[in-house]
Amino acid sequence: MKKTIFTLLILIVVLITACTIKDSCEKPEDQVLRDDCYLDKAIEKTSLGACNNIQSDLVKNSCIAEIGIKNNDISICNSIDGKSKEYCTAKVAIANEDFSLCNDISTLYWSDICNKDIAIATEDYMICVKVTNSLEQDICYDTIGRATNDVNSCFYIKNDTAHDKCVRTIAVSTLNESLCEETRTVVLGDICYQKLARLKEDETICNGASFFEIKNACIQMVRSILAEKN
Repeated sequence: MKKTIFTLLILIVVLITACTIKDSCEKPEDQVLRDDCYLDKAIEKTSLGACNNIQSDLVKNSCIAEIGIKNNDISICNSIDGKSKEYCTAKVAIANEDFSLCNDISTLYWSDICNKDIAIATEDYMICVKVTNSLEQDICYDTIGRATNDVNSCFYIKNDTAHDKCVRTIAVSTLNESLCEETRTVVLGDICYQKLARLKEDETICNGASFFEIKNACIQMVRSILAEKN
């Protein structure tokens, strides 16, 4: 009996909210303005019923998607057609860190956002492989590598410069000059050794540099730092 009364009270509140929204949004003569009003009110009140008053299918689907996201309810997302469904699914998947839901998204744009954001949130670089855009995929690996100091994530980066910067950042962060050897470009590798030599005040690290000019400058820099301390 108590459960029935509680359910009735909820329905009454929903109906009152819907009626209040309808009264306030029917004033504008322009249908576009009325639809915008219903959209704003529906999101503000988290009222799915208010979305049904919207005439434009595009705006209505956007409205339903926003309610699905606010309620963290994938079933609401599944009731929509088109891009709004993809957007809604991606946002709910990200909120729940459930990358399996990303598989239900056919649009590459939202699929990539879904997989990348979840990979970064969970710090699982193996999920980055699901990102189809090469630039975004590299960003995915790079972000996780830097956040976790796991150089293995950097190794999957396709762009050589981005790869080397990722490796160098972790080498410096962990004070591990041996990682400088993992760079793909000579100059960035030499700069990596130079940074570590300065931080550790150890000129022997400079010997890892390939270019004589950089190696010599590195050694002189370390000696100058030590001389100032003495």
